[in-house]
Amino acid sequence: MLLCAILALPALAQSRKNVRINEVMVQQDSTGGNGWVEFYNSSYGSTAVEQMFITTLSREEIQNVFDKNKGNKKKPKQILVELCEAQPRDIYEIPRGDERHTKIAPRTHFVMEADGDPKSGTFHMPFTFTSGKDNYIALYDVNGDLVDDVTIPATLNVGETYAIKAEGRLPSVLDDGKTEWTVKDGKTIETAVTKGNYNIREVNENIEAFHIKDPHGYWIALLAMSVVFLALAMLYILFKLFGMFASRNLSSEDKTKAEAAPAAQAAAIPAGGDADGETMAAICFALYQHLNAHDNESGVLTLTPRDGSTWASKTGLMRELPVIKK
Repeated sequence: MLLCAILALPALAQSRKNVRINEVMVQQDSTGGNGWVEFYNSSYGSTAVEQMFITTLSREEIQNVFDKNKGNKKKPKQILVELCEAQPRDIYEIPRGDERHTKIAPRTHFVMEADGDPKSGTFHMPFTFTSGKDNYIALYDVNGDLVDDVTIPATLNVGETYAIKAEGRLPSVLDDGKTEWTVKDGKTIETAVTKGNYNIREVNENIEAFHIKDPHGYWIALLAMSVVFLALAMLYILFKLFGMFASRNLSSEDKTKAEAAPAAQAAAIPAGGDADGETMAAICFALYQHLNAHDNESGVLTLTPRDGSTWASKTGLMRELPVIKK
């Protein structure tokens, strides 16, 4: 179980790094409606986003804070928490205690409101976006790693969103340069603004890429069989080594017993070389009992007839009544 838990730790860490920003709105309408950010859990396992940090501070500003705290041996989480306390309008920690909402199901989304009012709930950030200028948003893990970030261009109009193309791919590695962004104005189905109703990708990009490279499945079949036979070979080697080790231990134990047996027998024999009187008497008595176990018999059966038989006597078959004394 300990081995399974250790192997599961990288998977848990990786699932948090698969949270992606996929759509951002700066301003909903001309009256100044609040903006929002939609995140997407691109992994195939549930992800707890509690204690992750969302900020409008640039990478350089965050890195400068980490550099200033290099000498005091503080953990990245502690540094980010202190930054939240010092600049509460620039960085927000998703709080603990709301597991029903902060545990995001696989391949699904959650929306954070940029309304500047974190007291309204878990998904309300303490900052707002400004229309007509570049807006930066970033997501950090609890260990200080940058998970994802995006800069929303100043050309984004009111009521529009900046989103990943539906036919594009989510970045598997930060800054891989393969994610395409587009502007959605809500005028067509393709450019519909989808706050809280994100069209979840059912296609696994990795599987599709493998299908292109191996359309007939030869390589995947070879890989699967290789894994199976390699596992069987490893099991054979392990059992073989275990058997050799066990037989070696048994042979050494038998050798030790064989070496100890003559010494024990020699210790049982008296120093004079002859057995004592009691031992000799016991041996003689045992031989006498063996040789004289039965009396000599003639081997002839002698039958003595008797006159009269009670086999057919009815009186002999009747139960005798007890005698009652008066």
